[in-house]
Parts: sequence; C-alpha cells; structure tokens
Amino acid sequence: MLKDLVQKNRSCRRFYQEEKIPQGILEELVNLARLSPSGGNLQPLKYILSKDPEKNSQIFPCLNWAGYLKDWGGPAEGEKPSAYIIILWDKKISSQYVEYDCGIAAQTILLGAREKDL
Repeated sequence: MLKDLVQKNRSCRRFYQEEKIPQGILEELVNLARLSPSGGNLQPLKYILSKDPEKNSQIFPCLNWAGYLKDWGGPAEGEKPSAYIIILWDKKISSQYVEYDCGIAAQTILLGAREKDL
C-alpha cells in the first residue's frame, strides 16, 4: 500500500557504495517517472543514468548534501551512491512549471527505489 511505502521512506545520506544496482532497475525507476504526471503532458524531463564508478566519481563533487549540516561534505568513501539518476530539463520542450514536473519525477523515483529496498 502507498501509505506503508511513504511511511517507510526517509532521506538517505549514506549508501552501500559497493552494492551494484542493475541497469534494468535504474531504467524501471526512470520509467516510473516517465509515467508520472507532467504539465500539459509535455514531458520536458530527460534522464542520465550512471552506475560506472569512474563517472560517479565525476558526479559526486557536483552534489550538495544535507544543507543544514554546514560542516558535512557528504558521504565518505564506501558510503557514496553506487548509481545516479540525473534529471535534466529540456527547455526546447517547455519553459514553464518544470520544477513541479521534476519534484513529481524525483518523488516517484524515490518511492520506486524504496519499494525495491534501495
């Protein structure tokens, strides 16, 4: 039930970096987001998947972690995410309300990941 899934959810800031996430699961999560509501059904969001450790090491420094914890730079080595889903906005498709689409997509991906115990 959705209520149980929402109650089980939380903000994760440490991960099992060595635990590999299959490409198929990442694609399933993006597909859930793709099926989510979008303003005018324009679907202006695009996605980049990364599970490659070298690419992930380039992505990690671009992130901000736990804004209220000013002295914390994020997870330590061994606790970093083993995969990323990057959400991009295609401005050629839509210039309005994308922040709502992004929020819906991100929440949908998060709930899908929680359902899979990621």
